[in-house]
Amino acid sequence: MFAIFDIGTTGTRSVIVDEEGRELSKAYEEYPSKPKELQTHEQLADTFWRTSANTMQRAIAACKHGAESIVGVVVATTRDSLTPIDKQGKPLAPTVTWVDNRSSAKSKELADIIGPRKSVNKIMWFQENRPDFFKKVHKWVHLDAYINNKLCGSLASSPADARFGPIDHGTLQWSEELCEATGIPIESLTDIVNSGKLIGEIDMDAAKATTLRKGTPVIMGSGDQQCSALGMGVIEPGIVKATTGTGTFVITHLDEFFEEPYVMFCNPAAIPGKWILEGVIPGTGLTYKWYRDQYCEPEMALAAKTETDAYQIIESSASSVPAGSEGLIMFPFMAYRLGILYHLGFNHTKAHVARAILEANGYGIKMYLEMMEGMLDMQFNELRIDGGGANSPLWRQIQADCANKTVVLPRVRDSTVIGAAILGAVGTGIYGGYREAVENMFHIEERREPIPENVEVYKKQYQIFNKILNAELGNILEATS
Repeated sequence: MFAIFDIGTTGTRSVIVDEEGRELSKAYEEYPSKPKELQTHEQLADTFWRTSANTMQRAIAACKHGAESIVGVVVATTRDSLTPIDKQGKPLAPTVTWVDNRSSAKSKELADIIGPRKSVNKIMWFQENRPDFFKKVHKWVHLDAYINNKLCGSLASSPADARFGPIDHGTLQWSEELCEATGIPIESLTDIVNSGKLIGEIDMDAAKATTLRKGTPVIMGSGDQQCSALGMGVIEPGIVKATTGTGTFVITHLDEFFEEPYVMFCNPAAIPGKWILEGVIPGTGLTYKWYRDQYCEPEMALAAKTETDAYQIIESSASSVPAGSEGLIMFPFMAYRLGILYHLGFNHTKAHVARAILEANGYGIKMYLEMMEGMLDMQFNELRIDGGGANSPLWRQIQADCANKTVVLPRVRDSTVIGAAILGAVGTGIYGGYREAVENMFHIEERREPIPENVEVYKKQYQIFNKILNAELGNILEATS
């Protein structure tokens, strides 16, 4: 069995998984409200560790086999979330999460050489705006290194997370030239270790906090999306997956680094030496959560009274709205303050807005699928989906209809967890390779076909979505540069 930490943007999940890809027990905890002094996209680093420890305690308590049967611990985290720490490993400032786009004047001048290494922008923001603080920082740690250090004293990141720092894409090690150009001391960066490698053992403090057995091997994990791709069998060209969570992530496998992926990203895969091509729309799931929190107080009250999920109540009304939300289109780039409700009329209700938010995710997926098929000169036959959005039958159908592809739902929706467990299974030698592990641990629950009449509606709506995208693309690129 494997103990998996799945540490996200809005909450942490701990799961016990067996070698056949079955979730034996799990626990989830949403992060509490942040102190008011924190910026919108900051989080207290201790919150990540506290929720990790709490949820792992509960997951182990709910597992009849207990901590003694766990043969490996693996951490998967949201990427590009950066924390400055002191020599004792204590945070010196809140974690700056991946959604935060802070940068400095110098980093904008160096944009061409920094490229998609967004953590570099974050570090340089401190360098420019808090120079005295910048000099006091012992290490700039990504979230995986922060948790690995808490578990076994290893200040190490996988290439998936390190990739956002001043890394050399050829060697996947820190670039001395880039560090010199940006003024980032190379000694302030953590070690880089390939996913699937042993990095230490659970120490006494971590054992007390999590109830994991002291001495349990800790295997280097990977980024949440890398693990998700691995957990859904996206390990060879021609297979594509879409995750609907805090944001939307569309990913396919690459055997080699893709030099200029336009508005997408080429990132190291969980499998050492391999890559993924990734399209991202940040904040799509957060948009849905924002809608729930701001406009659905009655639904949340009913959910609390009936012990149901507020999203189920919202989607029940959204399902009564026809495909295309009677012309209403949601442009979901709220993370950049570029969210738009387009063609809003007096005939539209709260339910229309809810459905339009779900459909915006579908349009974003379609956009990236078309880009990938064109760039790679291939046709995807199906779309594998996961994430919280995959729990909704309505959302799954919208994705199938918007993409006009068969949607494949895995038995375990938390594909990030399965991918992390695969890293553990290969890293501990239970399976001889990643293909064997995927064959034994990835299982399909449902295939959902697109509805032809809905496909035609979404084709027309997607054209309008594309017009808005083209009109706002300059603002989006400026916000992300």
